[in-house]
Amino acid sequence: MDHRAHQGNGSFCALRAHRAHHQVRWTQRFRQRAANIGPAGVPSPRGGDRAQIEIELIANLKRLLARLFRKGELSAVMERKMAEASKRFARLFFESELCERIHGSTDEQKTMRFATQALYHVLSRNAPLLTGQLEAFEYASPSDREDAKARLRDITKDLRNEFLSATTPELNALVQHLNEVLANFFTVELPPAVGELAWEVVKEGRLADPQATAGPSMIPAEAFPSFRSTFERKFLHRLVAHVEDGMLERVRAKESEFRAETLRFVAAPQIFSDVCELVCEAVYDYLHNDGFLDLPLDWRGRLGSAA
Repeated sequence: MDHRAHQGNGSFCALRAHRAHHQVRWTQRFRQRAANIGPAGVPSPRGGDRAQIEIELIANLKRLLARLFRKGELSAVMERKMAEASKRFARLFFESELCERIHGSTDEQKTMRFATQALYHVLSRNAPLLTGQLEAFEYASPSDREDAKARLRDITKDLRNEFLSATTPELNALVQHLNEVLANFFTVELPPAVGELAWEVVKEGRLADPQATAGPSMIPAEAFPSFRSTFERKFLHRLVAHVEDGMLERVRAKESEFRAETLRFVAAPQIFSDVCELVCEAVYDYLHNDGFLDLPLDWRGRLGSAA
């Protein structure tokens, strides 16, 4: 076995040790988000038979989710969200690449894989020192000093872009895997489970309890925090189980093609929490437009502040 393959196998073993820790951190993050928005201390139960209200809410939510998550076919909404997810994934990937330490670690230094990578980090790390040294010189014209500093910035930027370009083939492979796994989740894994998901959200979110002003089959704005925290917790459980495992399975099958840092990046909770956030926002909009879910006026601002 060559050195790269041996290193890859060791990296994957190390990755397994980190996954449980990452999962705990990720779960804590979403629990904190739910705590930040609160379970919405809603008023007293509304009039009518609670059991019947619950049945109607579950049936309507299941019907609407079944339209959004169709068996064997991606809805237009999910196609758009997958495209957005790919862009977010790429941004997170490049941000991770520009760090000197391995994603999720405070002390593990990356192995320099490219000369431009090493040069970029040296210039970036020492930018204040180098800029100070440039400013310490005497110049015939102030414009020459500014030109020297601008050239230093341009050199650093060019090195960064050249380095990131070298990682693009790996990113493209990861994005392809992500799209395959998401498509499978939305069209194969989730559609048979929308009834169970609707039941869990309505029952555990106690959505039949709040005082409603818009009818028994509509979730009022004051119940949105409870709906949201329960929906995201239940949706997240399914998303993690399928998407994270699917990504790791695909990457592991071609482990020699990926660096140790990339394996660690794929296991990062931030990737999947961002995907979940995008999809959940689309679900809320969809349910609102169909008249099922009433949203607070500042609901998008609340999402951003809780993220």
